[in-house]
Amino acid sequence: MFMRTFIVCLFSVSFCTGQKTTNKTLQKAAVSNLESRVANLERVLASVLTGKNNANVTDIQAIKFSKKELFPIRKNLVAFSAWMKTKSGMSPGFTLKFGNVTTNIGDHYHSTDGIFIAPVHGLYMFHWTMNCFHSGSHHCATSLMVDGVKKGYIISGENAGNYYHTGSNTLLLEVKAGTHVWIQVETYTNVYLYDYTSFSGCLLSLF
Repeated sequence: MFMRTFIVCLFSVSFCTGQKTTNKTLQKAAVSNLESRVANLERVLASVLTGKNNANVTDIQAIKFSKKELFPIRKNLVAFSAWMKTKSGMSPGFTLKFGNVTTNIGDHYHSTDGIFIAPVHGLYMFHWTMNCFHSGSHHCATSLMVDGVKKGYIISGENAGNYYHTGSNTLLLEVKAGTHVWIQVETYTNVYLYDYTSFSGCLLSLF
């Protein structure tokens, strides 16, 4: 009886000790795995914040980063779209004013003078469509101007007939902060633009 009790007790101690050892081993493995994952996360975070592949997150003081620096694209969303009602009698050099604004994220397009002012240096896309009415002497010729320099051009219609004709153009341009962009009449006199002639643009990427 004594021997049986001794064997049972010995087995119990051995089992319990082995279980504790196994648990400690599993815990160490879990901690090691967690530390490795955190280290990898820190390397990725440091790379995103600094732009350097070998950066160390411990060298970064997060307090120095503003929301604009951490989230530049969301902070600098820029887009506008506007259209104009029928207008005629315009001559070369006339700046078109698209007074009916449908989108103006950031309020950088000014409907009172038809000018978009770039808020940041970046890659922009601009599109404009001319819905023209032609009746003998009426023609449609317009250009996209960037600080007074012609960057794009539309010409449509012929010197005959009574009809409507639509022309459009899209440009991708590097534009610096503070640059003025607008659409102006070119070449012909007595231009007749019909409803829904439009002008739009957006920021694609920061430089």
